[in-house]
Amino acid sequence: MIALFAAAALAVTPVPPCAAADPAVSDITVKLVKKRTPDHYVITAKITNLGALAQVPGIVQHAELVQDGKALLQQDVPALGAGITYVLGFAIDRAPALRKTPLPVTVRFVLTRGDAARNNCNTTDDILTKSF
Repeated sequence: MIALFAAAALAVTPVPPCAAADPAVSDITVKLVKKRTPDHYVITAKITNLGALAQVPGIVQHAELVQDGKALLQQDVPALGAGITYVLGFAIDRAPALRKTPLPVTVRFVLTRGDAARNNCNTTDDILTKSF
């Protein structure tokens, strides 16, 4: 009985941030900005350092807009301090006939140069997919 209570208590305890830096794709939004042929969409993504420490200056990292497993577009992301959010945008065009069809959007964070243990201690939050 005590073991069950302890397991339940552990299940609801929030996970503490990494002891290092942890950039994560924290949000994605999409806005149709021009209805035309083709329609023009702006995709906004947020990369937030959820970790306890700032990233080390001089690292190289970027975010990618991904479709069917391939990067369509990418943008550089600067080194982030603890708790800091960096907002970036991507622009895509889509046929007007697809307006009523769901638009799946995937953004992936990529650390290309730098110590991953220090600058990206949790990779499970490096990709986010939403459908709009």
